[in-house]
Amino acid sequence: MAHRVGWCLLLLGCVMLAPVQGPAASLVLLDGRQERVLTCLPLGPGEPFSLEFINSIYLAPVKETLVYEPAEGVMIVKVESPSAGVFEYYGLEPDGSGQATLRRPVGDFRLRTMDYVHHRLTVGERRLDLKGLVPDGEPLVVKALASDCGR
Repeated sequence: MAHRVGWCLLLLGCVMLAPVQGPAASLVLLDGRQERVLTCLPLGPGEPFSLEFINSIYLAPVKETLVYEPAEGVMIVKVESPSAGVFEYYGLEPDGSGQATLRRPVGDFRLRTMDYVHHRLTVGERRLDLKGLVPDGEPLVVKALASDCGR
């Protein structure tokens, strides 16, 4: 009997020491005018996602890497571009490889462009071209939620 109790206590201890996964999260894209959900992408806790686009001032490609932490919201953590002007716009000093790391809160964000053709959102292996989600010139809202897409 004592042997069974010992094994039960050992098993209980292992369960209690197992890493606890944070809540499932999701990235939700909304029509900026009607707040209608267009798509929902599952997002793991602390999983980076990226937004790629052409900067309208410097006509240079930009890749922003972001993360969502439930306690902090969406944070931009890296900017990549071949354009020095892009980094000046962000107030960042790039390293020699055309990247700058940072940790700046951005929260939910709104996109609006006259042509979404060069805008893409990547979450894990899923790449989503933003062209066609809303008409060009109309706003698109990106929100991170501390729940999965099914709830």
